[in-house]
Amino acid sequence: MSPATPARRRGAQWSPAMKRHQQRVWPTLVVYAATLSAVMWLFQTHPPTGPVKYLAALAPAAPLIVVVWLFGRYVYEETDEFRRWQAILTLLIALGLVLSACIVWGFLEAFAGAPHVPLYHVATMFVVAQTLASIAVALRYR
Repeated sequence: MSPATPARRRGAQWSPAMKRHQQRVWPTLVVYAATLSAVMWLFQTHPPTGPVKYLAALAPAAPLIVVVWLFGRYVYEETDEFRRWQAILTLLIALGLVLSACIVWGFLEAFAGAPHVPLYHVATMFVVAQTLASIAVALRYR
């Protein structure tokens, strides 16, 4: 989940804010992967009950919420106005794509019998949308 993917492919240098962002995001995503794996194992082998069930189910969400906060922190810390604009535009495009897809799918579920898609897939949709948006923004401003 990096707003600088296309720029890095062209050999552009990361700003200090982007370097800090990367140093924060990737370890957080490792924590997410480990937490998700542990929770999946727990629910498959020793399903918890009561309040522990809810706490365990929420555990993988915490690192993803931190990643969302880290994106905001990156935008706040980025001193280059153009890079900040590109990051904001990328995030807005990705948000628009994901929100539009969720709205459309919600109506398809409600009225056309489309299969239910769990909401935790929205994070994956956002990563895909952000990647596509970052490519589009990079092509627009190259």
